[in-house]
Amino acid sequence: MNLRNLLKEINDNGGVSYNITTGDYNPTDGYMVSLPNYEMTFDKVEEQTIKDYLLKNIEALATENVYFGAWVDQDKIYFDVSIRLFGLWGACYAGIVNNQKAIYDNANAVAIHLPSPQKSGTFTQQVTYNKQAADRVVEAYLATV
Repeated sequence: MNLRNLLKEINDNGGVSYNITTGDYNPTDGYMVSLPNYEMTFDKVEEQTIKDYLLKNIEALATENVYFGAWVDQDKIYFDVSIRLFGLWGACYAGIVNNQKAIYDNANAVAIHLPSPQKSGTFTQQVTYNKQAADRVVEAYLATV
């Protein structure tokens, strides 16, 4: 996969997940969970934009289970660093704790929307809320597939 192919995947298919270590792209199993503090938004993307993002985040991306993610939503293009997890509940919980709006189900090619994490109360209350929120998301999602 080269920069031209990454850009083509973004433009033609609305996004891509690419592991720079293994060369794997657009996996068909597991769930993609964006890691905090890596998301960037663009109005337009070129090969150089992708190259700059990859170089800036090379250390985070240089892991077997971590992917460069790009997707188009309305008129914006988003880049992130995501980890692929294989358990639905764990992916939902990680996404909630990481304050993500959604995770991505690779097998079904669908975004699973998440609630915001609990930010007030004691640590125990926050953890309990986030676990219960993950339970509710999993239950609702499994009822749709």
